[in-house]
Amino acid sequence: MESHRSSVTDKAIGRIEAAEWLDRPAFQLANALALPQRLAGTPGKRARNALHGTWFGHPVHPMFVTIPIGTWTLALGLDTLEALGAKHSRDYGRAADLAVQAGAAGAVAAAATGLMDWQQTHGRSRRVGLVHALVNSTALGFQLTSIALRRRGRRREGHLASAAAWGVMFVGAYLGGHLVYRRRQGVDQADRSVEPRDFVPVLPVAELKDGQPRKAEVWDAVERAHIPVALVRQGGRIFAMGARCSHMGGPLDEGWLLKGGLVCPWHGSRYDLETGQPLDGPSTCPQPLYDVRVRNGIIEIRRQQEPGAEAVTSEDIEWAAQVEQPTSADTPLGRKADEVLFEHHELLRSMFRRIEDMSPDDPQRRDLMRTLASELEIHEHIEDEIFYPAVRPVSEDIPVAYAEHQQLADLLAATLKLPTSSPEFEEYLRALHKAVDHHASSEEHSMFIEAQRLGERRLRELGHELETMLEEQRTSRFQRAFRELKISLMAQAGREA
Repeated sequence: MESHRSSVTDKAIGRIEAAEWLDRPAFQLANALALPQRLAGTPGKRARNALHGTWFGHPVHPMFVTIPIGTWTLALGLDTLEALGAKHSRDYGRAADLAVQAGAAGAVAAAATGLMDWQQTHGRSRRVGLVHALVNSTALGFQLTSIALRRRGRRREGHLASAAAWGVMFVGAYLGGHLVYRRRQGVDQADRSVEPRDFVPVLPVAELKDGQPRKAEVWDAVERAHIPVALVRQGGRIFAMGARCSHMGGPLDEGWLLKGGLVCPWHGSRYDLETGQPLDGPSTCPQPLYDVRVRNGIIEIRRQQEPGAEAVTSEDIEWAAQVEQPTSADTPLGRKADEVLFEHHELLRSMFRRIEDMSPDDPQRRDLMRTLASELEIHEHIEDEIFYPAVRPVSEDIPVAYAEHQQLADLLAATLKLPTSSPEFEEYLRALHKAVDHHASSEEHSMFIEAQRLGERRLRELGHELETMLEEQRTSRFQRAFRELKISLMAQAGREA
């Protein structure tokens, strides 16, 4: 049923996206909206930037959209209470009237900001955006009609008009979501690669002419892609920023300089060379920046890492080694942390093989499956508590590893609910085995290698901590009882009769 609904909506939106006859009215409307802005000159440009949200750091249209959605939904509920004759129904009615009016005002603001953003769209996105605007305008029309009916005392008709408006608004909201999450309108489209982490040569300085942007490329081994960078020389200085415009991916290296900023040739967004911040919209997001130096006549660049970036640089590795190494001589040491975890990976793999080799009707299969679930819980716990926090300064794999833990927990819960003799259990068991092996192999081929940067002594300290916690988790009555209860609840909850 859900896939059928998805197919229907996808086909409907597909027809809109393919409706080339919408291009002509869309083009005429966009030109009509742009003319007063051009006639107004600088004030018009400031108004346009304000409506885009260039000053705010991201588009303001989504914020204004929440006003009619929230207030009109509230009004629908209050209207229902009034229609049912609930206690204080008159008060509910007055509150609903105010909510409808506030939503109408918010809808006007949302329309103004949305139209400004829509002007800079093209092709399929422009067609969907035009229908999105028409649908939301229809919803606003219904609500304005409702306001008029309410003032004339025709409350029942006013309620019906507001209900119709809410339904139409729901359709408009779906189209808006499609524009953002499928067509990627209003989202950052700049390359946010962390490369290069250290200075790399990109271009002889003699080849970069003053005032003429030039494209260079750096290689990102993780993304397996060349990342374009725009180099600019102005006033004796050399600047570097991401060449893919954050607004719609336009080539900044093909743009031009204007009033200290680099202009995108597609939609006119202008970026400050020093900070990467947008000076003129429609862009609202800053460009990635690079440090620049010249050595032996060659321009070298290094990515300026953004706050919160997971990138591990040579400075980070050096700092981590200095911080982690000093320890007291009597600190207990064990096997290296990666050796302890690899051994546990092998235990999990062997348990999977045993379960897969057992007869589907073997009663011990369920018991071994619960033991495997317990070991998976322990493994996730010791990594989350000890290993991941320790290696975070030297590895970028931690966020993905946490995400994989969640995926493993979801698959484990789904597998535990199934009868071990069923074909569905076999399918889920294979998927869980594959997921665990993928997670373990990823750690062994990447994170464990990067962990060596902490030094052998620190890894042996972590290994001792891991072995101690492993023993505690397995022998503690409380920990064991808690895991068994959790596994039992997972096995029972949602199990089909």
